[in-house]
Amino acid sequence: MLLPAGFVWAVGACVVAALAFSEAAARIIVMAVAVAVFGAWARRYFAALATGAMSWCFATGFLAHPQGQLAFGADDLLRLAAFTAVALVGCAWGYVRGARRRHRLMRADPRRAPVMLGRLHGRPEELPHEAQ
Repeated sequence: MLLPAGFVWAVGACVVAALAFSEAAARIIVMAVAVAVFGAWARRYFAALATGAMSWCFATGFLAHPQGQLAFGADDLLRLAAFTAVALVGCAWGYVRGARRRHRLMRADPRRAPVMLGRLHGRPEELPHEAQ
């Protein structure tokens, strides 16, 4: 389900970028931010990279080259590398955000962290004060 969602996200970002900005650089930045946000939301590297590739196709064909032609010049390949990097960074950011959220929940309520408490092997002197 993430690949169709990424496709819809890429098309939507392309439409927003085309309608909101007239400069190619601003349009590409909007697409890159959209790829990063999708990667952070999806937290799946394959889906994030696929969305980055689709976004590159739309950005190259409709935003950078208005004739609808995919090109493989130096600028286009640099754009593809940027979309790939942004997808990976967004996905990693989503993982970090999720881990921080889980850590915060475990600290707030130790009962939500049975694995952490189980690692202490039931030694009450090492349990957090709230769990004793």
